[in-house]
Amino acid sequence: MAKPVNTKRGRSLLGSSLIFFTLITPILLGLAVYNHDCLLEKFFPLPDIKTVFPFGDEEWSAPGSKPAKADDAVVPWKLQVSNKDLEDLKDRLRNTRYGTAMSGQNFVYGFPADQLKKIVDHWLNKYDWKKQEALINQYDHFKTNIEGLNIHFVRVQPAKSTDPKRNVRVTPIILLHGWPGSFFELYKLIPLLTTPQQISGNDYAAFEVIIPSLPGYGFSDGAQKPGLHPPHIARIFNKLMTRLKLDKYFVHGGDWGGAVGVSLAKMYPDRVLGLDVTAYGWAVPPGRSLFKNILYLTMPKFLFNVSEPHRFLIHNFLALMRESGYMHIQATKPDTVGAALLDSPAGLAGYILEKFSTWTNPDNINKPDGALSEYFSLDDLLTNIMVYWVSGSIITSQRLYKETFSADPNDGFPVLVPSLLSDFRHEIPGANSPDEFVRPYYKDLITISKHKSGGHFPAMELPIELAADIWALAKNVLSRD
Repeated sequence: MAKPVNTKRGRSLLGSSLIFFTLITPILLGLAVYNHDCLLEKFFPLPDIKTVFPFGDEEWSAPGSKPAKADDAVVPWKLQVSNKDLEDLKDRLRNTRYGTAMSGQNFVYGFPADQLKKIVDHWLNKYDWKKQEALINQYDHFKTNIEGLNIHFVRVQPAKSTDPKRNVRVTPIILLHGWPGSFFELYKLIPLLTTPQQISGNDYAAFEVIIPSLPGYGFSDGAQKPGLHPPHIARIFNKLMTRLKLDKYFVHGGDWGGAVGVSLAKMYPDRVLGLDVTAYGWAVPPGRSLFKNILYLTMPKFLFNVSEPHRFLIHNFLALMRESGYMHIQATKPDTVGAALLDSPAGLAGYILEKFSTWTNPDNINKPDGALSEYFSLDDLLTNIMVYWVSGSIITSQRLYKETFSADPNDGFPVLVPSLLSDFRHEIPGANSPDEFVRPYYKDLITISKHKSGGHFPAMELPIELAADIWALAKNVLSRD
């Protein structure tokens, strides 16, 4: 005869289990949320880095063309723009067709026609190209062929110390620009980095500065086949440093230069002494960044909180939509808008200078002149534009967006080398995530240097402050020896 079921005991066990799971589940969930970075690394281990990054050689000349002969020559180069090209530029500027500015809207609709007329007038009647050309040529320029591309770069060595008591250690650094900048964007850093600074006692340090033009920018060749994105450029620039017999070096980068710099540090940690970047969110994979945004929106603040909630996507969505239209165009059909910019110097100026206005401080959108003269010299801004104009590189520069977003080379590998992150207050929304997001991806993080002002172009706007960050990185690393 079957024994009667003890329903009271069964209900008691079920109730105890429910209470147990009710109590333990939030605790386990909380621990998982609090330690989500460790869990992600545990359950989603990274593959072999050699299977992810493009370490092998490539050839970027036109498909079907005869490969160039291997040539390691480093050839001196000088910028010389012909009078014919300068007259053509002036004719185009004189024949510019202008629209009509929307009354009272300042830069809300983009670069207004009345301000563009003033830029063109200055360009035609006050801007002295020969003076600016001499300024560019004050430093030594070179070209060398790497992977089928003629790569342009500036090389500046510090002056030898006249003080016999000083022991000056010279260390290379490669400075990397982005879009719509150029090698000239970084010129103000050169004297600040080549002048020796004290490390300790009689030990001083100075930088040997290398500033390349990214492939497709300025006077570096553009790729003639698809696929050239930041890790490929990192490999090319590491080859450049090898060719110059600079075995170990520091890296600084902003915008695309930051993406290339991060790739250099990941791919060649045995050669990169230290890394300073301004747009440092490149190291955080977009998927994980989105996951963290979801956690912020759904989890209690005691489990998941950050020190800078204003950096979250939800707080920057409208600003990102307003400021990223150019990115959607350049990441999909760069040659279309490029054709117009390549033909019109005034159009090129409006397109580029609008970025220098809004990306320096978003409040500039409401100022009549975009506040350009508050932060920059108009001659310097026009010289940066002239680099694009005389080289005819605007189309190839914009293609980097399409190549990068088509490949999605953001891999999730952490940066292992000593790093200092330069955080300027008005950097483009979304470029830099909250500190808690980025720290797991910079394993030897010296500090995140917070600046109360400054925007996307600190090398031109606040060169002294940016150079101080680079020196802080170098002093920390060199003092470890």
